[in-house]
Amino acid sequence: MTQTRLQSSMKAAALTVLIIASLACAMPSRNPGVAQKQHPTGGADGILGLGRQRRLLATSKAPAVSDVYDLIIIGSGISGLAAASRAKARNVSRILILEARNRTGGRTYTVPLKISLPANAPVPAAIDLGAAWIHGYGTKANGLNPMVALAAKANMPVYNVTEAGLSFNPLGKEDPASWDTMSSNMYGSFEDYLASYQDGDLRELPPADSLSLEAVVNKFIQVKKLSSQQQLALKQALSTEVVLDYAGDLPDLSATHFNEDLDWGGPDALPGRGYGALANYLLTATPGLNPSSDVKLGHAVTSIDYSGVNASSSSSPPVVVNGTVLSATGGFTGGVPFSFKAKYVIVTMPLGYLQAQLKPTPPPTGALFKPPLPAAQTAAINALGMGLLNKVILVWNDNSWWRSLITTPWLTMRNETLLGAFSEYYNLAATPAKLPVIICFNGASFARSIEPLSDSETVKRALAPLQRLLPAGKTIPTPVQTLVTRWQSDPWTLGAYSYGKVGMTASTRGKAFAA
Repeated sequence: MTQTRLQSSMKAAALTVLIIASLACAMPSRNPGVAQKQHPTGGADGILGLGRQRRLLATSKAPAVSDVYDLIIIGSGISGLAAASRAKARNVSRILILEARNRTGGRTYTVPLKISLPANAPVPAAIDLGAAWIHGYGTKANGLNPMVALAAKANMPVYNVTEAGLSFNPLGKEDPASWDTMSSNMYGSFEDYLASYQDGDLRELPPADSLSLEAVVNKFIQVKKLSSQQQLALKQALSTEVVLDYAGDLPDLSATHFNEDLDWGGPDALPGRGYGALANYLLTATPGLNPSSDVKLGHAVTSIDYSGVNASSSSSPPVVVNGTVLSATGGFTGGVPFSFKAKYVIVTMPLGYLQAQLKPTPPPTGALFKPPLPAAQTAAINALGMGLLNKVILVWNDNSWWRSLITTPWLTMRNETLLGAFSEYYNLAATPAKLPVIICFNGASFARSIEPLSDSETVKRALAPLQRLLPAGKTIPTPVQTLVTRWQSDPWTLGAYSYGKVGMTASTRGKAFAA
């Protein structure tokens, strides 16, 4: 499965506030025909369009007043840290990074596993809760994916992975080759039909921004006169390759724009030390960036005041960034206000959080931008979709109970009652990582609906399909550790990563993040 990241940049009216809608990844594509959702800087929160910022950053000068920073970056995910690294490379002197969390990395979040591994294990006992894959290692023609290049610079290994998978029916019996063939043929045929639709070659269905992907699926079923089994095979493939891949439901995905991506080519890969290690490398190895003094954790920004800024004037007032130093419990109550000034500001808030700040009724902390962004620009930002993909991470001391049952990285446990629900698994023991870990993925509205469940109930539901693989009388050993992500409930992300939402147009992204 892949990840969608609409991480673009915007220069506000005064060319002083730069916005990068920062998103994160979770899954690689299992179908070579699905375009990889990778943007030019790669990685989990990469920065698209930083080249448009080069002139601005390169001309930054040391402030005349000591309390005015050259640049304030809001957010310390990969986007924010990459922005700081680029700015330092362009000799931007005084940089301050403000992060609401009590850690850096954003959705690039690697945590330790409570297991012991052999001294010669290929990877440490750690797992990524958010971003996990490098989508497209790169090719000779395209060059290396920038995340691969970053890993090489950091002297960290990268392991290529395959898309091999097994499929089992709801009773836990492996699907026959005929099912796999039908599923592959149905999905491949639909991809061709979708491409014809997007190219404007279908007389029965001219392309329109108002059409959802579901509408094209339904038309395909009608035109091709698919049998009930063929429809089931197609919808199963779509739930795996599209809904979980793009973190959005078929009625919400734009049939025209949902898969507009940059493909680096080559196999997908896993960063051998986790994405957190790559984020930490940017933080600690960027020349001139001091993590202890240039990064402030627990600092939640509540307003960016660029009123009075005049880009054509060298004596223009600075941007004022206000917020709250959060309390020990991470809340605003009991927090202490702060205020910083800067010549320029880069905002790397996740799209979901940014959209929440731009609602017609401002949040309790007040309007984020002062003055507000232009109405057309706000509408364009809100026209983008923020998706959801969550993980249930199941950890054992070894993979002895499933070693002979699950021999591929990917595993589909078909759920014909609710397609895609607790049905897609990733077996890290069958990858170069060799970790005794199985990850269950849930996405889009179904993932949102189960976030209120307790950890124990969520884990129970993730284990149930796997139990059907075992013969009667045998029980799956209790995992030694379980981890459940809830990115929609995370107050600083409000989702996982973005997608092309139905109703958006070819110019939506440009309007959202243009000068």
